[in-house]
Amino acid sequence: MLLSKGQPPEDGIEYYGEGTEKGQCGVHIARIKESHDGLFKCTLATTDSRTEAQASVRIIVAKPPNNPELHTSPGSYGRYIYRKGEKLEVSCNAPSGRPAANVSLYLDDEPIGNEDRHIIFDTNVDDHSLAVQNASRSLDWTDNGKVLRCVASHIALDQPKNTTMQLQVYYPPQPQPPIERFGFVIGRQGVVNVTVYANPRPTFLWRVDNEKINAGLPDESNRLETSTAVDLGKGAWSVILTIDSVQKSDTEKEYILEARNEEGAFEYHIILSTATEPAGVDLDAGSIIGIVVGALVLILIVFIIIFARATGRWCFAARRRGDEEAASGVGAGSEAHITPGDEDEEDHEDPHIIDEKIPQGGQENPIHASTEYINGNTDMKEPKKDEKTDTPV
Repeated sequence: MLLSKGQPPEDGIEYYGEGTEKGQCGVHIARIKESHDGLFKCTLATTDSRTEAQASVRIIVAKPPNNPELHTSPGSYGRYIYRKGEKLEVSCNAPSGRPAANVSLYLDDEPIGNEDRHIIFDTNVDDHSLAVQNASRSLDWTDNGKVLRCVASHIALDQPKNTTMQLQVYYPPQPQPPIERFGFVIGRQGVVNVTVYANPRPTFLWRVDNEKINAGLPDESNRLETSTAVDLGKGAWSVILTIDSVQKSDTEKEYILEARNEEGAFEYHIILSTATEPAGVDLDAGSIIGIVVGALVLILIVFIIIFARATGRWCFAARRRGDEEAASGVGAGSEAHITPGDEDEEDHEDPHIIDEKIPQGGQENPIHASTEYINGNTDMKEPKKDEKTDTPV
């Protein structure tokens, strides 16, 4: 197609630029079509020469890929049915995209395949690319019922394309610790509800002491009745035992619920109580870590206080110096401790008689009575007027 400045457009294509005389060779396309994908060449020749100058550019017209394709390895029980612990291999591809699409694999909202990710770009004769992502995963019982998604995103798409497949994972009834049920009232109806996780659907058998009760049937006394299992979805089953009128003996019996399928079996032990359910706090990992850190900080503070007191550091330094001065008898406020039997060469007064007029420890004694200790007794005795008081020497 020959283009020059001023020519009318043809099929939406016209010359663009300031003119070939200024060396500009451009093209303006009003509306892109798929046929425009390819190599654009521009050739210029001067008026005084027969040689030509040529340049080219590759124009890619984006084309969305076809619907993504999801391929999985076969399971033990069929194409989409697997066993717990079985390895699942997945391949997700988006064909016929231009350029190649971006593909991703998800299990529900969890991305998978990041470690084993392989993106392959392949070009066929029609110049269409192929994008592929492979992944593998060891299935757990919690993967049962999850949706495997192959997602292809592309510049030519307003929103990604999806191909999905729901997984089925077979697993035995999952273990649980002994189940405690509280709040039963003597003389009233009692309901025991147990949720069991198993796939496929298990059969249930109740054992109350030595009596066996099949699910959906009453016991011999017609006081106990069991329900058939209710499917809660994704391998969860609800089984109910109803007690017509709770008696004290009912709280002393042994209740066992046996669940069994082709993958295995488990016995659930149930304990009934008329007591009120104890108040409990469900702590997440962050709360537990916070409690542990707080306890460690408290222990550290106590250790620092004990260490400071023992070594006389920081705020305990002044107190320790006071104790040392008191022990050595130096400083204001110190007292001289005299034990019975010690004698003062200059003062022959009884050291156990405290005179209210003599300041003790450098301060005025607020006690206005004196007590005489005689032979270890605290009896007070008033001396007679004519009787002299002997001071022991």
